[in-house]
Amino acid sequence: MHPKLAVLAFSLSALAAPLAAQTGKALPLANGGFEEQLKGWSANADGGMSVASAAAAHSGKLGLRVTDAKDSAGSSLGSIRLPAVAGKTYEVRFQGRVVEGAGIGVYLRFIDAKGASLNSQQKKNEHIVALGRNHTAWQAHSVKGTAPEGTAKVEVWIHSYNKNTVTADFDDVALFEL
Repeated sequence: MHPKLAVLAFSLSALAAPLAAQTGKALPLANGGFEEQLKGWSANADGGMSVASAAAAHSGKLGLRVTDAKDSAGSSLGSIRLPAVAGKTYEVRFQGRVVEGAGIGVYLRFIDAKGASLNSQQKKNEHIVALGRNHTAWQAHSVKGTAPEGTAKVEVWIHSYNKNTVTADFDDVALFEL
């Protein structure tokens, strides 16, 4: 092999290694494209704010539209909870945009064996991507976090903030173990 080609081949392989490490192992998150409505997601106490909609599709036929028109309650849509291991790093990736208003986030939450969240504002250990007024075009977003001691499961939670009104779209949600 020509010496210049060998250097180029080495340089390309050196670039590929960090990209492969960043990709991680895809976890079996159900229905991240919302093509099956909200199957695989739980909208307990959501009051119908989270719905699958063609108007919210980034790819495919459907996406998630969250419409929170009340400044007294927030939306709440959680993914299925998948097994997770303390000390490992996880990442949620998705497409999102704000149609109107502001005040919504996508959280990566770690859950203990009893079903309680190990993340909170009080503990100052939330893993969240907040979408605001400047996120009006579809954009790729991600958030990652390391599972704390006591972690048994991991979930994605989409939540509009209680004191805000917002309409936002989400699609192509995926969860990875890095």
